[in-house]
Amino acid sequence: MDAIAELKQKPLAEHKLDLGRFVFYNNISIAEVSEGTHVSFENIADMLRIAEGVYGNDVPFVYISNRIHSYSIDPLGYYEALKLFPNLKAYAIVSQNKQRRMLAVLEKLFIKKPIRVFDDLEKAFEWAEEIIAKSS
Repeated sequence: MDAIAELKQKPLAEHKLDLGRFVFYNNISIAEVSEGTHVSFENIADMLRIAEGVYGNDVPFVYISNRIHSYSIDPLGYYEALKLFPNLKAYAIVSQNKQRRMLAVLEKLFIKKPIRVFDDLEKAFEWAEEIIAKSS
């Protein structure tokens, strides 16, 4: 069953792009990047435009990367993407793969926001709700 469908909030919008699936809630976005993709600042432009349309620069939100597929990331792109969203409050990574969870530790060097790694999407979503409640 689709873990996103089991979450307690109803999504505001869902977009399926070549890059992956992106689901937007009131203050939480969930990304599921497609298998084998290389994520860089250049190829996330469409997703960033959609996120900007949903949250603008004022609505606080938490980004959850639900890593159900294997893909690569250019971590230098984080700097550029984070500049566009001063309202991003935290970043969560969900993965059940031990190796990918260990790589997430390296991402903490590039993301100067609260970041946590989870093995369960629902737990990450609950943490995101707590972060938003504290920022209000």
